Amino acid sequence: MLFLFRAAFWIVVVAAFAPAALTGAQAQDGSDRSLEQVIAAGQDVMQFCADMPVVCEAGREAGVLLGGLTDATAEGVNRWLEAQAEAGPEQDA
Repeated sequence: MLFLFRAAFWIVVVAAFAPAALTGAQAQDGSDRSLEQVIAAGQDVMQFCADMPVVCEAGREAGVLLGGLTDATAEGVNRWLEAQAEAGPEQDA
């Protein structure tokens, strides 16, 4: 579930700041409005979890599972890279 909170937060942050950055416009009051949008999005997520705790718990468990899979994958890739480095460069025959 933490993954979902982080993903929602960063999507809102990017959505809030990307239009001004892409157009090159200097927004003087935009930062206040963007901060309000981020806070509102966070409150929406918190309200959703208050209304549907079962869904949030399932999301939390999925986040833990995905974190474990990510760690296992990264560990496997690191082992493979170490094995490739130990083998040295292949020589053409």
